[in-house]
Amino acid sequence: MANRIGLDIGSTAVRAVELAWGDSPSVIRAVQVPLPAEAVDNGEVRDPQAVGAALKELWGSGGFKSRRVWLGVGNQRLVVREIALPFLPEKELRASLGFQVQEFIPMAVEDAVLDFDTLGEFEADGRSMIRVLLVAAQRGMVDSVVQAALAARLEPVGLDLVPFALVRAVGTTDAGMDLEQDGDEAIIDVGAHITNIVVHARGRTRFVRILPSGGRDVTLAIASALGVDAEIAERLKRGEEVEGVEAVPATPSKPDVETGEGGPVVADEAATGRSGSTEVSPDVPTADRARQVAIQRAGSFVDEIRSSLEFYTAQGQGARIDHVLVCGGGSKLEGFVELLGQRIPVPVDRGRVFQRVGQQLALSDEAIAQAEPVLPVAVGLAIPGSRP
Repeated sequence: MANRIGLDIGSTAVRAVELAWGDSPSVIRAVQVPLPAEAVDNGEVRDPQAVGAALKELWGSGGFKSRRVWLGVGNQRLVVREIALPFLPEKELRASLGFQVQEFIPMAVEDAVLDFDTLGEFEADGRSMIRVLLVAAQRGMVDSVVQAALAARLEPVGLDLVPFALVRAVGTTDAGMDLEQDGDEAIIDVGAHITNIVVHARGRTRFVRILPSGGRDVTLAIASALGVDAEIAERLKRGEEVEGVEAVPATPSKPDVETGEGGPVVADEAATGRSGSTEVSPDVPTADRARQVAIQRAGSFVDEIRSSLEFYTAQGQGARIDHVLVCGGGSKLEGFVELLGQRIPVPVDRGRVFQRVGQQLALSDEAIAQAEPVLPVAVGLAIPGSRP
């Protein structure tokens, strides 16, 4: 199989991974370049030309031999929903899908890119039915992603959902699962602005929810609580002690700035949480004070994740989650994984993409460990299979 390149257009950076195929897949290139503020907002490409310029820089520094790329989308302009429809052969169902699903999606079908994955057939009231996982993406949003790639003279050859890519990259397969357990696995990918939640049953996606929350919320909460600007708040969030900085009175409004990072692939993208009021008053800004604020915000964010998982288990008869995996730049926030484990009563682990694929990167072990949480999307896009 020829090498494949997965291209992840995040909120604060673009990153590409080239996967080589031999006896087993292996990452041979992984590069990241920062994006200008507001070029991508809440997971949506707002400025295709600016993103295209970053992609040109990415290709110039990355040494990629091909311009053929597999892209992903994952934001709130995307709906993934399990629905039941009268049974039809796949070809007929695909042809008539637009006429049957309008009631299930919050957008006009003519403005949507539609797809589905068959989950199974059943009988209801003497009628043959088919259960499908419906995917609807706002067409303009998809077009903007493609335009950004074309602006960099890349050749998009595939488009997939970020949640599906996550399952391929870090999801536990049959070989790694306890087959005596019939529960599902949840994967949580925390970015700067967007958090993807996907539940799968041995590789088959059952549920997707995309939250408009991420590490920017924690950064802004720290900035507000400690009376510093967002750049200083980001450094404090990472545990750095910043000398010569004094707190200023906090304002009730949130600063309108981007707080994710780009730079080398080993850079953090974000930590996680929701912004809001805090009991911590402005004082001398320290990493310890920032950590207190960050964990407070992470607590409310974890509750939102837990509510999403509880919604899934409440919707399906016998649905149960036995395991949670966490990845994304936000998962690096100190104490975040432990907090998830305290509030979600199942084992919580980090998603390890390099347990699924090998790597031949010229990076130290420490750099690899820093890079691994932000690479699953790009790696998953490079793994064949449009729908897990």
